[in-house]
Amino acid sequence: MNPAFVIRETRRGDLSAIVSLWREMMDVHAGLDERFRFVADAEAEFARHARRMQKSACSRIFVADLGGAVIGYVLAETQIRPPIYPAGRYGFISDLCVAERYRRRGAGRALVERALAWLRSEEVNAVELLAAERNPDAIAFWESLGFKPYLRLLRLDWPDEARTRIRFYLGRHNRDEHSRGLIP
Repeated sequence: MNPAFVIRETRRGDLSAIVSLWREMMDVHAGLDERFRFVADAEAEFARHARRMQKSACSRIFVADLGGAVIGYVLAETQIRPPIYPAGRYGFISDLCVAERYRRRGAGRALVERALAWLRSEEVNAVELLAAERNPDAIAFWESLGFKPYLRLLRLDWPDEARTRIRFYLGRHNRDEHSRGLIP
């Protein structure tokens, strides 16, 4: 069943719905893996990030709109690797979420197809994303769209006292620098 949703670029008034969907997605992931923990103001931080992405020429947020209600979103951006890598300019899909009651009706696929069309128009050489290892439904979805494993993200969790030092360090630096990988 394909409801009459429309895929469109996000508007300023969509932000609260996008933040709610992001929280829904994070709650699903937290149920799959306890390492998906967030600070108390995570939603506000995500809202600031989404606002920056809405304004950036290098990113797009598309939403699935069903009768004026945002039922899903995808966040895509272009990135550039150093010239030593053949991928060079590539696309990155950082988020995809469709409200649970509207899943498996084509909205996720339509959102991704719209994001891929935009990334193609930006002349990227490849598109990458991260999928949670413990989310087999998400992995199957992405593979059904032609995505294949490329790299595996491995993680080492520090003890609590090391996390406190890292939070203090980040508090002394520009968080944008950290998110862009300019500082550890």
